[in-house]
Amino acid sequence: MASTSGNAESDDAGVQSASSYNADELLARCRDLQEEVRQFGDHLAKAYDGYFQPDFPTRLHATFSNNLRAEVEAIRKHMESPDPTSIHHLSSSNLPFFQTVWDAAKRARGIVRLQCPVWPGPKKQAALAPGHRIILSQGSGQRKSGDSAFIIDVIADDGKSWLKVSTYSNNRLVHDCAKEGVFCGDSDEDDDDGPDADDFSDIPLVKTAQKLANTAQGYRIGTRSPTCYLILPGIFEGQDFAVDKILDICRHIGINMICGNAVPPAPLLSESVLSSMVPGPKAKISKVLNMDTSILIALASEFSNMKFEDLPSRIHRNKTHIDHAHLERKEPFLAQILLVLSDRELVCTKEAAAALSHIVNTIGTDAENARAHLLLNVDPTKTREQRIAELQGLSVHRIPACLQLPIRIVGMDDDDCQARFTAPIKECLAVLLNPARSVFSYGWAKSFTTVTCNGVAVKQLERDLEMSPTLELEWPSVWVIATSRPLVGIPRKAGFRRVRKHIGDCRITCTCGVEKLYASRSDVTIL
Repeated sequence: MASTSGNAESDDAGVQSASSYNADELLARCRDLQEEVRQFGDHLAKAYDGYFQPDFPTRLHATFSNNLRAEVEAIRKHMESPDPTSIHHLSSSNLPFFQTVWDAAKRARGIVRLQCPVWPGPKKQAALAPGHRIILSQGSGQRKSGDSAFIIDVIADDGKSWLKVSTYSNNRLVHDCAKEGVFCGDSDEDDDDGPDADDFSDIPLVKTAQKLANTAQGYRIGTRSPTCYLILPGIFEGQDFAVDKILDICRHIGINMICGNAVPPAPLLSESVLSSMVPGPKAKISKVLNMDTSILIALASEFSNMKFEDLPSRIHRNKTHIDHAHLERKEPFLAQILLVLSDRELVCTKEAAAALSHIVNTIGTDAENARAHLLLNVDPTKTREQRIAELQGLSVHRIPACLQLPIRIVGMDDDDCQARFTAPIKECLAVLLNPARSVFSYGWAKSFTTVTCNGVAVKQLERDLEMSPTLELEWPSVWVIATSRPLVGIPRKAGFRRVRKHIGDCRITCTCGVEKLYASRSDVTIL
């Protein structure tokens, strides 16, 4: 049958075996399970619509879907085989294992991945676990030569919980104890120090628990290691002392053991269940949005607001401009951003507003200056409706009537909001250069979602925070747009100099590579 990477211990009756069903019933169960997984995939596509990582929905459940498909194909093959022994292969189907994993997923919240490979073994520093920090991430743990993957069946709670499923039964555990010659004693012989894991280290379930705990210790999510669970619907506590002893050993290792006594029935699949399984990134967006300079520039840009054929002919002599123009034809920026902005209140820091004003005043076209003015300028004589009408006259795209203009300009420490930051948080934020520092610190301090095209700054902040001491604050909320749009700008004059900025803290030594690329260029100013 199809491989399940060592997860499917379906050789006992702990979970209802496929042998209890005739072939037609088994195939009907396959179809039902596949239909629910298909509905899950449809929900993922909707939940992640417009997200800057378009492959995330597919990657979330691709391994599980493919393994299930292979299992169903194997079942069909054995059903159609004239070999009379094929019916015995059906009795050892791994379908009960897949059903148990899916049931665990339906009970979970905030799923990040199904059947995710992680890599055991010592690491020089903890790897980033898959999950949601500032943005959703697949993690950073890399396979090393000779390593075999350890499969986590469900990564949930935005990455903070690792769930591994086993179809072990009480009888199987007792058999394993006898096979390994392990004597569990009885309840009267317990010592006060708790069970000794070394005496039971050869029991397969204990091995799994130890490997799960050790692997999790090599990963971090939200400055902590993931919390680990073994889901054991076929094991029941209080029926056999040997079984209870082994469960205690696994708990002493650091694993939460969820046995059949405590496993609730899986809910029927519904829209509310799907939304609980994967709420989607849009569910985390705040009612007030904090706008980064990169978004303000893109909103004012000719690239975002004009047809390709109407752009100035001079852009066709600039490869970067050509790339932006072609990208805009393929993925219109306003179509992406306006869905997020909707009717939410919009704010930006003084530093972000000043950066936009400086850039458009320096190189912006008349239309780009006009758009920037409509976005930010506080003119009490101009109503929101008038701003939208004038902005519509400067764009080929529909500007929604609900757009909240002008964007309100705020101080990065209004209401002393940054007093809640600890010293480690301030150190991480200090690495960012302004205006990014003001933007991200204000959004975090006020619990507002920051909207940005600056994915580099987001990843840097995320990495630095993950390596910090335990953070008591909820992590910042950020919505990233995958691509930016620069200003088309006015034609260059003689003596024009390009400006390139350092990324990150390069005050002592340049680590971002800007100086290596541009230090020898006489037409470039490095900031």
